[in-house]
Amino acid sequence: MLQRVVLALMACVLFAATGCDTVKPYWKSTKKLYKEYVNTDPSIDLSQTGDVSDTERKLASLFTPVDEQLEYLLRTLSAQDLPPEREWCQQVVDAFPWLTGVAVLDAGGSPLFKMPSFSLKPVDFAPLQDFEALYKARKMAAFVAASELGTDILIAKPLYVDNDLKGLLVAYFDAASLARVTPEADQLYMAAPGVALWNGDDPGAAQALAQMDWKNILRSRVSGDQMLGGKRYLWQARAVAQIRLIYAVAHVPDKPKAKPVAKPAPQPEPVPGSELPLDPAQPAPAQPAPAQPGQAQ
Repeated sequence: MLQRVVLALMACVLFAATGCDTVKPYWKSTKKLYKEYVNTDPSIDLSQTGDVSDTERKLASLFTPVDEQLEYLLRTLSAQDLPPEREWCQQVVDAFPWLTGVAVLDAGGSPLFKMPSFSLKPVDFAPLQDFEALYKARKMAAFVAASELGTDILIAKPLYVDNDLKGLLVAYFDAASLARVTPEADQLYMAAPGVALWNGDDPGAAQALAQMDWKNILRSRVSGDQMLGGKRYLWQARAVAQIRLIYAVAHVPDKPKAKPVAKPAPQPEPVPGSELPLDPAQPAPAQPAPAQPGQAQ
């Protein structure tokens, strides 16, 4: 087929010498061939789910709404280099209702202001001062703070003015608030190494998930299966600054695949001109005997 296209292009060049009126119909045909067989429009068939298990499909459907929101927040923070105004911080809080708040800290770690200015749960920003090496490299840092009131995640973005570190932009939220953006949140588990972030419907499983040897596991894998308490779980890790967030779901039995129904073999078509009896039980009609010499026809 490609050879046809090349020949058509060559023909177009040859006809160009005879004038535009002659070239037009051939050029139109050439463009059609080029569009059909060379520069085809790509297409994606979204109806094809691929060869994935029911458990993989469950994990994807549950963690995707959560991870999308988290990714949008990370992109919003990473785009802000200069110290923002209060109005900008309020817009971020409005855009992500699951956030507890947004704060701007000075170079010493003291809050310049917070949006909202008051919250029921106190937030300790002091641990964020331990990541100076990341800030000097203009990288974000994250910290997980667990208390009796819940587990908070703090994400800090360094702020610079004339190449001088002037402070931190911090977004902080309760992991439970983020987890609830997904449907059937009780079927999803979230953890960071050593800390359960969201227990789902089984706190024991979430705690066991958090206590796995993630330091060694994550050296070579970002997803996998794990047996916990006699049940198998499928997990997926993602980076949030320098820490790792783990999503997991319990395995579900795969639905048995329907066996393909064998199609009946096609019946052979009768040869044209052949005269087969309609009823196989009836004998074929006898052919007349050939005429004898001298016998009247």
